[in-house]
Amino acid sequence: MSDRRAVALVLLSAAGFGSSAVFAKAAYASGVNPSTMLALRFVIAAMLLLPLVWLGGWRLPRGRLLAGYMLMGLMYTAQSQGYFNALMYASSGLCGMLLYVYPVLVTILALALGWEKLDRRMLVLLALAIAGMATTLGGKLQGQPIGIALALMAAGVYAVYILFGNSLAKSPENIHPLAACVVILGTAGLANTAIATWQGVSLPGTATGWLAVSAIALFSTAIAIAAFFAGVAQIGAAKASIISTFEPVITMAFGVTLLKESVSGTQLLGGAMVLMAVILLAQRSTPKQAATPAAMPGAQASA
Repeated sequence: MSDRRAVALVLLSAAGFGSSAVFAKAAYASGVNPSTMLALRFVIAAMLLLPLVWLGGWRLPRGRLLAGYMLMGLMYTAQSQGYFNALMYASSGLCGMLLYVYPVLVTILALALGWEKLDRRMLVLLALAIAGMATTLGGKLQGQPIGIALALMAAGVYAVYILFGNSLAKSPENIHPLAACVVILGTAGLANTAIATWQGVSLPGTATGWLAVSAIALFSTAIAIAAFFAGVAQIGAAKASIISTFEPVITMAFGVTLLKESVSGTQLLGGAMVLMAVILLAQRSTPKQAATPAAMPGAQASA
């Protein structure tokens, strides 16, 4: 595979993750609630990826490693609940931008745990990211405070998820990332099914709603994850993590063009500052912490 094709696959992955918010809004309009949508998303995606794992001959994790990835599935449940509930109270562009502070939070947590050393360059980049967030939140926002709080909570949970996943990745067992994804997505599917059952299952009431849910499961999850790992195999996780910073840009673009959401100048400026900090943090000479977030099924990858 050429590098150009690998980059295209990672961009396809970013488009898949970045479009999940638009599909979610369309699903909500048909009457589905977030928990039911997430249950369908993760169960369908896990079922779609499982044959790839079987065809590849990759074994599923066992024992303590299995328990670890199941715990990641529960974290992913909390993250996705926060993000997709935030979309009910705030614009998709704002939610996507707020969620994408997670690489900065990963760095801050790594510093607190003593896994990283603070140097002048990192201090400047963290200050840039914090200033970007302050600029974004200080302007005219398309959202309610609860939506902003839920999106930031999702970013915090995802940062912990990333660091925990990074520790599991150091296991001597050779577990393929897609095999780990099947366990994570399967666990998230079961957990969200339990939440949906407790809250009350609310299925899509229109064909458009079912198409939106199917698009989230197929394009924004299964295809996005498979495309990302195919690209990473050629260009590496560090470069892929930088390319993946297009996710919130895609989310915002889809929100403006398809959902007719508005974006203020301060939100664009603050978002650009955060993304610049994220890209430069990912270009550090020790990229494991920056690269690992993109290597996990996430938010948009990350949600």
